[in-house]
Amino acid sequence: MEMSSGKRFDLGSWLADLKRIGGQARTLAEKGATTEALMKIDDLQMLEEAAKRLIVSLSNGSLYGIPIVSGESRPFGEPAASGRAGTLRMPIPGGASDQRTYSSGTTETRSRTDVHAVERQHGIIGSTGAMRRVHQLIEKAAACTLPVLIQGESGTGKELVARAIHGRSNRRSRRFFSENCSALSESLLESELFGHVRGAFTGADRDRKGILELADGGTLFMDEIGDMSLRMQSKLLRALQEHEFRPVGAKESVRVDVRIISATNRSLRSLIREGLFREDLFYRVNVITIKLPPLRERKDDIALLTDHFLEGIANESGLPRKEFSEGALALLAGHEWPGNIRELENVVQRAVALSDTLRIDSSDLPDRIRHVMITEEPPRYSSAGKGGEQLMIEKALHNFEGDKTRAARFIGWSRPKLYRRMRVHGIPIGFGRATRA
Repeated sequence: MEMSSGKRFDLGSWLADLKRIGGQARTLAEKGATTEALMKIDDLQMLEEAAKRLIVSLSNGSLYGIPIVSGESRPFGEPAASGRAGTLRMPIPGGASDQRTYSSGTTETRSRTDVHAVERQHGIIGSTGAMRRVHQLIEKAAACTLPVLIQGESGTGKELVARAIHGRSNRRSRRFFSENCSALSESLLESELFGHVRGAFTGADRDRKGILELADGGTLFMDEIGDMSLRMQSKLLRALQEHEFRPVGAKESVRVDVRIISATNRSLRSLIREGLFREDLFYRVNVITIKLPPLRERKDDIALLTDHFLEGIANESGLPRKEFSEGALALLAGHEWPGNIRELENVVQRAVALSDTLRIDSSDLPDRIRHVMITEEPPRYSSAGKGGEQLMIEKALHNFEGDKTRAARFIGWSRPKLYRRMRVHGIPIGFGRATRA
C-alpha cells in the first residue's frame, strides 16, 4: 500500500503507532495534532477503517473470506516465507467494486453488496439507520465493561447482540453464559445463578457452582430480567454492587468479576411504577441501553435477512441454494411480522422445504402472508361490486403485471383453469399488463 506522499506504508509500524498514541480517543482522527507527523489525515482515516475490518476478521478466524490456519500466522511487517506471495491489498472505499489481492496472488473483484456481506458480523444484519445505530452502540459497549440493557420485542435478536458485544470485548476469550429468567422458578433460578453447597436443600448431594461463578472473567446474559421476582432482584443487586455473593446454604462469599448484559421485551419503567421491579436495580443494569427495532420498522432489511437465511440453509443442508421471486419478496415486505426476525426465519425455512424448484414463489408462502396480496387494494384499481373469485383473479393478475403463469401459481390453479375462470368472469386477456404511454 502506498502513502499519498509516495512512501511505502509499513503496516507493522503503523499498528504500533496506533497502540502507542491512541490513548482514550475513540478514533485516531481525534488525535489530529499528534498523528499529523505520521501521515495525512485522509490516509489515517482510510487505514483506521481497514484496521477495524482486519481486527474483526482475525477474531472470526478468517481474513476477508480466507481461513487463517493455525501456526502459519506471522507478525505484521515480517517478510513472507520463501516462495509465497505476501501481498494483501485492503479494500479501498468509495469505488463501485473492490479489487483484492490475496496471498495466493489471485485477484478477485467483488460488488459492494458482497463487501456488505463480509461485514455482517455475528449474524446481526441490517443497513437501515436504526440498525447502523445498533452496530455503533455494540462497538462502544464492547470497548468497556459497563452493564448493558437490551430492549426489544420477542424475536428481534437480543441474545445475538449480547453475544456480539462479548465477542468484540476483551472478555471474548472467557466464557459467555445465557440464562432466561422467565423460564425457571425462583428457587431454581437462585440455585442456577448462585450455586449451592451440599445439604442446602433436599436433593443437594454435592456442591454445585452457579453461573455467576462459572462466568468469572466473562459475560452473563440475563434474558427477560423483567420477569425476575423482587427477592431475586434484591440478591442480584447485592451481587452486582459488591461483586460477591453467597451460594445457597453457604457461609462464605465468593468474589467474581462478571459483566452483566440484560434484556427484556417489557417496559421496566412501567414495572417500577407497578412495584414489580426495583428502581435501584434498574439503574444498576441500565447503564448502556440498546433498543432493537421491530422488523416492521426496518422492512428494507428483509431482503438481506432472507438472503442470509437462504445461505445458511444451503450451507447446512449441502443442497443448491434457492432464491425468492420478486413477487414473493414483495409479499414478505408487506407482512407486519409480529414474531419479528424469528418469524421470518421460520417462514424462509418453510418455503425452502415446500418449494419444488430453486425459485421460491408466492404460492410457497403461508396463507397469512399471501393474504396481503388478495386483500390490499392495489393502486389505480377498484374492487367495487366484484365477487370474491373475480376479485382474487384480478388482483393476482394486477400484482403480477398480467403474467398468467405466476398468477395461476399464486392462486393454486393450473394455467388452463385460470383462463377458463377469466372467461367466466369476463376478465380481458390483457388485464393487469402495464399500459404504455
